[in-house]
Amino acid sequence: MQEIIAQFCEISSLPVVEPVVTVLGSGNINDTWLVRTGGFSFVLQRLNRQVFPRPQLVMANLATLSSHLEAKVNTSGQRWENSILLSTRAGTLFHADSQGDIWRAVTYIDRTTTHQTIATAAQARQVGWALGHFHLLLADLPARNLHETLPGFHLLPSYLDHFDRVRSGAAMRSDPDLRFCLDCITASRVGADLLERARYQGRTKVQTIHGDPKAGNVLFDVTSDLAVSLIDLDTVGPGLIHYDIGDCLRSCCNLSGEVAADLSQVSFDMDMCREVLAGYFSGAGNLLSDADRGMIFQAVRLIAFELGLRFFTDYLAGNRYFKVLHPEENLHRALVQFRLVQSIERQKEVIEKISLK
Repeated sequence: MQEIIAQFCEISSLPVVEPVVTVLGSGNINDTWLVRTGGFSFVLQRLNRQVFPRPQLVMANLATLSSHLEAKVNTSGQRWENSILLSTRAGTLFHADSQGDIWRAVTYIDRTTTHQTIATAAQARQVGWALGHFHLLLADLPARNLHETLPGFHLLPSYLDHFDRVRSGAAMRSDPDLRFCLDCITASRVGADLLERARYQGRTKVQTIHGDPKAGNVLFDVTSDLAVSLIDLDTVGPGLIHYDIGDCLRSCCNLSGEVAADLSQVSFDMDMCREVLAGYFSGAGNLLSDADRGMIFQAVRLIAFELGLRFFTDYLAGNRYFKVLHPEENLHRALVQFRLVQSIERQKEVIEKISLK
């Protein structure tokens, strides 16, 4: 580890290295540490090559994004700091070790914390505002300037095709949880291409989006509890803004969290939905048209369904994509998301009314 750290800074004393979970919350994909050495702190990450088979594209995107954000002046009226890529001492974007692993460093934003589950209306509004503000910052960054680091990411019809292939080769035991997941997939797959059809018909456009704006990717100031930054930028790239809005709502409005202990308590909280959208509209200004707002219900429904489908498919495939603490974790995650889908569908009219205010 010291050898890796030395690629990014001069080591004058033994560095202090902390797992990211102790300071920035948990992550499902990359290995992440906070490094403190000689009065200098930064976030060190080893990219997951199984998830990102072309890490050079990820790093090229991050360099483009960092350059774009560094040129922005903060006029938001509250503290806002962007996660910026730090070059190696040799001036490169990343360090490749002898095993072929890709290591990179980004700025550490101090005096911040994360909330894996949103607990208050004020926090929900701040998450929405942070995403809207981030979209506003990216509005003049052409999507064509960025690579697709995960081809097909959020392409729900492709996830359904993959699920069908995995299911056909999986040994399915008789189990009520498995049956529940299968029934939910059968019921919700109709209309799964709605957002993609809107794209091809020109009713929505491809732009630069975050790609994974869940609640845990928003940093909050430890004193004011106001949003400070949006992190985990590996998925920033071309996409539909509805993917981000839907994922943000899915994450914030499930008060039980993605690993809910009691599945019967999983629901889509409408009070939180109102706050997230109010914050988003405040932060994003006039980015959304009335037609865009009219698709928000479908966005949150389809994103929750997509994530449940991905968790369930990964479970059937042997937990190859998402990190798990035990073999049944992805099944439990899928159950949470599918119950959330059912709750979202029951509140369709209310969500549409709030979206169009």
